[in-house]
Amino acid sequence: MSYDLMLKNALSLHESGHLDEAEKIYRQILVTAPDHPDILNLLGLVAQAKNNHSEACSLFMNAIKNKSDNVAYYYNLAFSLKSSGRTQEALDCFLKVAGMKPEIKETYNEIALLYQKKGELSEARKNWIYAISLDKTFTDAKINLALSYREENTGKAIDDLKKLAYEDANNGAVFYYLASLYFDRKNWEEAWKNVIKAKELAPTSDEVRVLLGKLSYLDQQIDNAKIYFAKAELLNPYNTEAIEGLADIYSREGNYTEAELRYKKLIEFDRNNYKYHSNYAEMLQRSGRISEALEEYRAAVIINPQSAEISNNLALILRDIGEFDEALGLLFNALSYAPQMDEVSINIYETLVMLSETDSVKANKIAENWFNNYKDNVFAKRIYAASKGEKIENHQIYIQKLFDNFADNYELVMQNLDYSVPMAMGRIAGALEGRIVDLGCGTGLVGEIIKNDRNKLIGVDISNKMLEVASAKKVYDKLIKDDIVSFLQNTSECFDWAIAADVFGYIGDLSPIIKSLRNKKIIFSVEVSDEVESPFILSLNGRYKYNTDYIIKLLYENSFVNIKTEELILRSDNGNPVKGKIFLCKK
Repeated sequence: MSYDLMLKNALSLHESGHLDEAEKIYRQILVTAPDHPDILNLLGLVAQAKNNHSEACSLFMNAIKNKSDNVAYYYNLAFSLKSSGRTQEALDCFLKVAGMKPEIKETYNEIALLYQKKGELSEARKNWIYAISLDKTFTDAKINLALSYREENTGKAIDDLKKLAYEDANNGAVFYYLASLYFDRKNWEEAWKNVIKAKELAPTSDEVRVLLGKLSYLDQQIDNAKIYFAKAELLNPYNTEAIEGLADIYSREGNYTEAELRYKKLIEFDRNNYKYHSNYAEMLQRSGRISEALEEYRAAVIINPQSAEISNNLALILRDIGEFDEALGLLFNALSYAPQMDEVSINIYETLVMLSETDSVKANKIAENWFNNYKDNVFAKRIYAASKGEKIENHQIYIQKLFDNFADNYELVMQNLDYSVPMAMGRIAGALEGRIVDLGCGTGLVGEIIKNDRNKLIGVDISNKMLEVASAKKVYDKLIKDDIVSFLQNTSECFDWAIAADVFGYIGDLSPIIKSLRNKKIIFSVEVSDEVESPFILSLNGRYKYNTDYIIKLLYENSFVNIKTEELILRSDNGNPVKGKIFLCKK
């Protein structure tokens, strides 16, 4: 086949999107013409289309060496430099293009985008305005100019895009970016309306499909989200958002084969993207490939040591395999970058509890150092107090933060701990009638068991997130967010029974509660220990253990004489049974 025919065939394949076949022919031609600038440029465009911008830059530079007056080569090089994150080099290259051929409007649009990336908005806007002066219908520049206000004045950005939508009602990009702005504002209704319009006007846009996928996912339309992401991936096999969206869905569904294919592809595109490594690690962890997950998390931490989430996730794996020292180092690193992230503090607390089983001296010393450096941290305060055998007066903030973070997987965790209290309470209490208050109702585990047609159930909990889960079960006639002591001392609610399942372990002194309930019938559980000589003691795990004699004495002092008790194993804790008692008391 002649050179001209080979090139013509390659160009046809290139234009139709068959990049691998086109590249193969280009490289065959390059064997006989190794310095041919046009072939080098075309290979650069193939690499660019595959998101391999490092190779593209090298190819474009070689083309320029052999033909330094071709504006297209410089433009293509500038684009790949920009995509590689080499902002200043890309800007210099686009400025050279503007000097060589000042009438190219797209050049000024790209220059403006790079100035914007550098934080030089004034220069960016000057270049967009100049680009628009070259062509009054240059919609891309108008869109970018409007979007340049999205951070400082989102309302203006939206208004400018609305005007542009009126002027250019057939431009899908305008509606897409309007939808994106509404998406950022969490105005889902307007986001949906505009992205659907964008899909009508730009049916082959992969970016539009990605946004449809994101919105569908937020609406819990997982199957639709998967379809949109898959279509975007089909339209553009290098759309990383589409690939990532599909990978994440497949990972959560347990389709690890499909998820892994995509995570590996993403990492191949960008090995320095810590999020890709982190999400892949999460998938590997889910599938039980712990050693591989560790390596991916470590790669992510090396790339971005300031990510609290990644340090936290890696620490949890290390903790589970008994590497407490390294786990705590990562958790404290995470805490230093995100002191407001309660999940990290909870994990530090739990790791110290586990460490204390093998080295209590070290665990107590770390707890003391934590408290000394983070005196306002409620978790540090609590474990330090427990390690010193001291009492904590104010439990509300600790409990609220703990269970707000615990709500999403509370029931699964309790199931894994063989949590027996709800079923035992239902059995002991029998068919309860009248108005019942479920103190510290949590996600409604007890409510599901005791609710019947002859009672009205009121749930009280300090955690909003736990109440959200309880509400979805539709077993409570009323839900109230409040601390249970405050509720009992100030409520105007009338009720016959009070139930407290596994909640007193976070309180300590029960006298205010028992006193408030002296005219009611009550059923509650507590963790007990024969080793507790004082009325109650704060364990290192953050829960109180009680002396049974203290509970009985307190009940008698408040006129409860009909007292029934039953011993049981409340749950397991690090594989050890937790002893407790259920008390059923009437006046």
